[in-house]
Amino acid sequence: MEQTVLQRIVMEAIVRLRNERTDRSLFHLLQGKRSATSLQDAHFYNLEAVFGMLPLKIKRFEQVLQELEQAGWIQREQTLMVTEAGRKQVDGPFLLDDLGGELRGYPLHLWKRTSLLIQTVVCLEQQIFFVPIQQDSAVKDWVRQYIKRVPERSHWLTHAHAELESALSELTEREAVLLSYRLSGQKTGLSFPQLSVRLNTDPLSLQLEFIMAWRKCLRKLPENSLILSLGQDIEQTKMTQSAQKTWELLKNGYSVPQIAQQRHLKKSTMEDHLVEIAMYASVFPIEQFVGDAQYQEVITISDQLQTFSLKRIKQALKQELDYFQIRIILARKVAGS
Repeated sequence: MEQTVLQRIVMEAIVRLRNERTDRSLFHLLQGKRSATSLQDAHFYNLEAVFGMLPLKIKRFEQVLQELEQAGWIQREQTLMVTEAGRKQVDGPFLLDDLGGELRGYPLHLWKRTSLLIQTVVCLEQQIFFVPIQQDSAVKDWVRQYIKRVPERSHWLTHAHAELESALSELTEREAVLLSYRLSGQKTGLSFPQLSVRLNTDPLSLQLEFIMAWRKCLRKLPENSLILSLGQDIEQTKMTQSAQKTWELLKNGYSVPQIAQQRHLKKSTMEDHLVEIAMYASVFPIEQFVGDAQYQEVITISDQLQTFSLKRIKQALKQELDYFQIRIILARKVAGS
């Protein structure tokens, strides 16, 4: 059985889950579910790059897992695991690291702006009617505002074309085809189903290839490029908005009980926020929640057992810690502090 890009990335994700998470956990992670558990899984298991990048329907997700199971590449029991035969299929650099989910939608948002802006400028210059290639109302509003600040549209178009042409010349032919055929001007760019027929690839795998090609293209552009400037205001924060509000109050000197009371947060929600903050904040007052000896013991056990399983770590502890304390320690461990 020939492996597809979609199957490869799903297997890579399962490898990183270390036989410690269920198929439902993986589904929520690929969907980009903004829950404490899914964010934690993405952070702990080095899967932020794939977070939210495979918005599969549950039926299609189940189909992919069945295909992998029938090929003998994965096993589905209480948790998901890759077989020895499967590991041979994912040998080498992981593709999923090029998907950009850790940027929380930035690459795709920038693509929407870029593609619609190019289409708009071309059609305005040619004075022809067009149906916007992007239907996202926020993107369309942004383009309407931006276009007002472009005094010489032909010059802008020449500049943008030169940047993209230079970047595409450094990609493979397939990558360049994927990007250029998706762009719209006087004619509408090809859809993924249309491209999948032309390139003999299933549409979902093609979408993943497209994302990787676009990210590679962005890396080839100069930092001060016109194209990159289109995304300067795109939010790339990893924290949920609710956790950010809690973090701002913490930084302003409010205590945890005061924040919980002011924001009407349950104890479990407050703990989820604190773990999320510990994941992503550059500095975090972990000493307020655990002692140094407790911190070191959790880190040592996690390293020795090569696990992020809260249950396994808690069972091995000699000191008394609750699951929240273990989670917050692991969050800081992965954050690198």
